[in-house]
Amino acid sequence: MLKNNPFIVLAASLILGASFIAGCRMLGSMQLNTQQQEPARLTADSPLLTLTEAAILLRITEDQVLNIMKAESAILSNNGIFTGERLPFIKVDDQFLINRELLLSWVNTATLEKRVYMDNKMIHK
Repeated sequence: MLKNNPFIVLAASLILGASFIAGCRMLGSMQLNTQQQEPARLTADSPLLTLTEAAILLRITEDQVLNIMKAESAILSNNGIFTGERLPFIKVDDQFLINRELLLSWVNTATLEKRVYMDNKMIHK
């Protein structure tokens, strides 16, 4: 019956195409809403940021934040002293939490000192 009636095949194709387009739009809208909510969490009044939130604020990846923490800890472990300001974090269970206010101060200090972080190492310039 479908082979004999091209209008039914055309109608089914249009319905399938419209469903595909509508589904793609809904998924795109959901992803856009998720991305718009992320910065809103950064403006919350919490004094502590998660690793993800700190990375977003700094505009770097979470791995880069962790590498900075490792580099500064390595200097402290190797030398017994770290001159300057370290990235301000605490660890609760398995989660790193970073003080928002002190993080901004750390950015200023690291910038003034022209710090360079590469391969889990900190290089002063």
